[in-house]
Amino acid sequence: MTDLPDPSLCKMRRLATGLLVFMAVLYVLARSLEGSGAFWPWLKAFSEAAMVGALADWFAVTALFRHPLGLPIPHTAIVKKEKARIGAAVASFVRKSFLMPEEVTRQWMEWKPARQLAKHLSSRENATIRLQWLVTRLPGLVKKSDRKNLARLGASGIRHGAGTVPMARMVTILLKGFLRSPGRRDLIAPIIGRIGKSVSDNRDWVMEEAGKATTPKKLKVVDFLSKAAASAVSGKAVEKFATQMAAASADPQHPLYDKIEEALRETANELEAGGVDRWEVIKARVINDPETIKTVEEVVDQGLRLLLESAESLHENGTIDRWSEVLSEAATRLLNDEKRMAEIEDRAAEMASRFFGRYGDSAEKLVNRTVDSWEANELIARIENQVGADLQFIRVNGTLIGGLVGLLLHGAGLLVWGS
Repeated sequence: MTDLPDPSLCKMRRLATGLLVFMAVLYVLARSLEGSGAFWPWLKAFSEAAMVGALADWFAVTALFRHPLGLPIPHTAIVKKEKARIGAAVASFVRKSFLMPEEVTRQWMEWKPARQLAKHLSSRENATIRLQWLVTRLPGLVKKSDRKNLARLGASGIRHGAGTVPMARMVTILLKGFLRSPGRRDLIAPIIGRIGKSVSDNRDWVMEEAGKATTPKKLKVVDFLSKAAASAVSGKAVEKFATQMAAASADPQHPLYDKIEEALRETANELEAGGVDRWEVIKARVINDPETIKTVEEVVDQGLRLLLESAESLHENGTIDRWSEVLSEAATRLLNDEKRMAEIEDRAAEMASRFFGRYGDSAEKLVNRTVDSWEANELIARIENQVGADLQFIRVNGTLIGGLVGLLLHGAGLLVWGS
């Protein structure tokens, strides 16, 4: 189904055609009265050249979309004949002019959308409006979609993002950050306590495992005595280990913490010294493991479910005002933190650039397929509605400029030949 003609296009088309008709009337009038005064030859020259300019530009504009007067003149109806090539050219133009990573980064840093968003949300009223819009429409949008497909799509995005992150570098940063944290031992203490309790609770299993590493069973007496000795020693070792772990969990100054921190520090140093490949192999194995994929999809699916429940509860119990206040204050703090704001803009620009670098070809193909799917008449109607009024203005300009050229030529003729 083709679009209806744009009113401005119809108006400009009538103006251009009416001007051509007016020039034709002037020409007939001037030609009829040419010998009755000095003015009429000038008007005849003006109207005659104006008609030539108007007809030439009418032909040029019409030939873009259809055959003038229905005549199959070569190189006319260009859009209709070259629809496929135009679609490919438009798609390539959009891709290379707007979706190249370098251009996306430049435009992003010039527009600074993250800053614009923060500025918008810093207004309490705007934050409330956006939250209301979100909690009203998000549940419906997600419910209309297949949540399982959304979960798979989200998991795929997470896995791709994790695949681009240098694992060794990330682990090194996390370890060094953890080792600089004043509360690091407060985090280690519960883990130590839990390990000690687990060993104590599974005392019999530990002793049994220790008893397996004894002498061969061929010498039954020796085997019996060695098992008894191993049982006694391992029992005391388990009790001692559990006691030490409990003491360490209650004393942040215990020497065990120094050993743990030293081991973490050595791991970070090894990664910086060249342990990258090993961690990348581990990362690749983990993110490509079917169980990992399934787990991530389940986490995303549960996240979507919780998001829907949270959105519905926000809408029902009227806590939007409180959250809009939190959102507004967070946006204000972010605007006041220039360093953090710049980091977010840089990171967002990098992500946008990477996204279009990866999916730019797909966007080009989408534009190409979309244009190619339109009927020729539909494409012509769309183009005319967008630029048709400007093209009709070319006809108007051609009429007036042609008339002025006619005046100049008539004046030049009088000056050179006297007639």
